Amino acid sequence: MNRREFIKGAILTAAFLSSGQALAYNDEEEKSGELAEQDLLRLQNREDPSVAEQKHVPAIEAPAQVRKGRWFDVKVKVGFMREHPSNPDHWITFIKLLANGQEIAKTEFPVGGVSASSATFRIRLERTSKIEAIENCNLHGTWISDPVTLTV
Repeated sequence: MNRREFIKGAILTAAFLSSGQALAYNDEEEKSGELAEQDLLRLQNREDPSVAEQKHVPAIEAPAQVRKGRWFDVKVKVGFMREHPSNPDHWITFIKLLANGQEIAKTEFPVGGVSASSATFRIRLERTSKIEAIENCNLHGTWISDPVTLTV
């Protein structure tokens, strides 16, 4: 590594750490496995989303109506307007699926962006439920989707 690359890396690292986004959640949340509602980033304006929102707010693809107790697929893709990058510097660490606020499925991704930023979960419901997806980007924090109601 030459001196210029080292200095550039040091500056970028310092900027990243000082941004306050270095950790998606604090130690207490990590220990409990819970994320505080106020720590979740949300879409602020659907009519004029920022570039970060376009690439980070999860999109849920699921049938509007399902049969009670029957398995069906729910696909979550990160980035409701643009696909989230997946490379060695910028990737998704996990995607969770919630039903009525309770985690029902989760997938974790390896470090380094070797996996696409999407997941398909095979689930079943016993009652009409509000489904939400949460994802964590290693650089830009933890984002939650708009809720989707699935009628049973």
